[in-house]
Amino acid sequence: MGNYSSFQGRAELSQRDANGNPVGFRCPGNVSTLKLSLKTDIIEHHESQTGQRAIDLRLVKSKKASVVLTIEEFTRENLALALYGNYINRNAGTVTGETIGGSHPVVGDHYFLNHPKVSSVVIKDSALSPATLVEGTGYTLDATFGMVAFLDIIGMTPPFKANYAYGAVTDIGIFTQIPPELYLRFNGVNTARSNSSVIVELYKVSFDPLKDISFISDDLNKFELDGSLLQDDTKPVDAELGQFGRITSL
Repeated sequence: MGNYSSFQGRAELSQRDANGNPVGFRCPGNVSTLKLSLKTDIIEHHESQTGQRAIDLRLVKSKKASVVLTIEEFTRENLALALYGNYINRNAGTVTGETIGGSHPVVGDHYFLNHPKVSSVVIKDSALSPATLVEGTGYTLDATFGMVAFLDIIGMTPPFKANYAYGAVTDIGIFTQIPPELYLRFNGVNTARSNSSVIVELYKVSFDPLKDISFISDDLNKFELDGSLLQDDTKPVDAELGQFGRITSL
């Protein structure tokens, strides 16, 4: 039987402490691609004595390692990593007197409340004795997105004001954080070798932001993250395991 390989397993990511050690791993869910690519920049010297112009020296000028991670699960942690952002959990609450539609609301246009996931919506006009709009005849409401469309506002006095309750949500910013340097660990099995186990550890990985994400698509969304494997100065300089990572066969 040959020494073939075909790996499956779980990728885990962790922040690093001041000593370069992982502080607690998080699995981003199903990872369909985990790829490490090594590259060297070489200087080749050609001799000029024999007429052959043969290469008599190859000097490694630089070394580079890149990492590709494709994540399939649409979680707040994965989005924050992909967008160089952070996530904030917003609590439920209530709003009183929020203006909607401005001074000249247009029947049929869509207006969005400041919060989604709304309930107990009451919309009144600005008359001295405010009139209350009736949902279904005066306006329509998409409670999930907090979207209002006026239907019949003849004889009423804008601007309209809304009272409502809203539910808890999670907000994720874009480009609000510096890229983290992460410890990546892969716990896998080689399905071509009777599911023998393997561990891959990459000590210091920095990912680029998300290349793209399709918000309208017929396919499952994926986060394809490209990154670089960096030299970890917290690890000893030696000829055995070095400062980049290791692969352990069990």
